[in-house]
Amino acid sequence: MVATTPFELLQDIDHQCRVNARGLPSGTKVAEDWVGIGFRLNGQKLIAAMSEVAEILPPPGTIRVPGVKTWVKGLANVRGTLMPILDMNLYLNGDYIDSASQRRILVINRHDVVAGLLVEEVFGLRRFKPESKQQSDAGGMGVLKPYLDGVFNDEQSQWNVFSIEKLVNHEQFLKVV
Repeated sequence: MVATTPFELLQDIDHQCRVNARGLPSGTKVAEDWVGIGFRLNGQKLIAAMSEVAEILPPPGTIRVPGVKTWVKGLANVRGTLMPILDMNLYLNGDYIDSASQRRILVINRHDVVAGLLVEEVFGLRRFKPESKQQSDAGGMGVLKPYLDGVFNDEQSQWNVFSIEKLVNHEQFLKVV
């Protein structure tokens, strides 16, 4: 059929669209990836859920607070908010973090605990399929063991899941004096 008027041309286009139309996509739900922030602590590659880390910062200047544990580096003013900065290696092992140029702060805000966790290095975002998470016996993880919640593997590394939730609920972590 050859369209002679603009209206007939539109009718022809409409007809062709209806003949060649595909159905709507099925309602299958696409599984979302588990997303976390990879970092190094105590020489171990760890990953924390993205939902548990508010932001990542270079280490700010701190003011020492008298009478607190040595792993509390001090208070920092982060955009007008006073935040304790905690040396996680010193908290876990009693050793200061050495690599000054790669150190970063993971800012957490869980259950009214707002703090900056000083870690050795941050590797950035890592994505995994939620079903690929495995339980780990955390053998050889020593002082990290109470804070671990499974493991993910990729082609290069094993990433133990560091639970900020477990950290902020741990009695030792909450006693800074």
